[in-house]
Amino acid sequence: MAIAKAQPTFVQKVVAAVRRDPQKAGILTVLVAILVVLQVRLLTSSKTGPSPATASMTETTPDKPQGTVSVQAEGGNPLRAWLDQKVPPVDRNLFVVNLEKFPQDSGHIASSAPKTALFWDDVAKSLSLQADVRKERQVLIENLAQQAGQIHLQSTMMGAVPKAVINGDLVGEGSVVACGTGESRVTFRVLKIEARRIIIEREGIKLEIQMK
Repeated sequence: MAIAKAQPTFVQKVVAAVRRDPQKAGILTVLVAILVVLQVRLLTSSKTGPSPATASMTETTPDKPQGTVSVQAEGGNPLRAWLDQKVPPVDRNLFVVNLEKFPQDSGHIASSAPKTALFWDDVAKSLSLQADVRKERQVLIENLAQQAGQIHLQSTMMGAVPKAVINGDLVGEGSVVACGTGESRVTFRVLKIEARRIIIEREGIKLEIQMK
């Protein structure tokens, strides 16, 4: 008759596993200990339960120091009471600047006015001066043209070096010709000699003399 072999118990299995792998057994022991601690704390907190929060509202008295504010409203909702209050109307225009509170620097304004006046005075003087210069130059051109009318171009000779006969004298380009006598004597420089005409110059003014 065969004898049945007894099965190992749970404790024997655990002991055998610890002997086979001590490192895993140590980790398992730590995890089991943590689980037991958490279970104990959970059971303790469920028995005691959270403490209920209490709030009380006290009325203000004149004996309290300044700075305390108490709000009383029906239904116990101060925020709703504040929102339901009427907004007082604004008694001034927010977009209008009160110049009395922001005085202007009168000294700066007074000093800027003369500068502007001086600027326009300078502009007027400059324009007047330019007009005078143009007028003087126009008078000079008319006088020189009148004096150049005394120069008579008699002939021109075109060649390698152009020549011209002016008032009986043979001259070339760059020569000086004169007209008038005494204090009215005026000289011109011959700039260019062309066929039947010459170009003369004095004081930056150029004049053309045609051969008649």
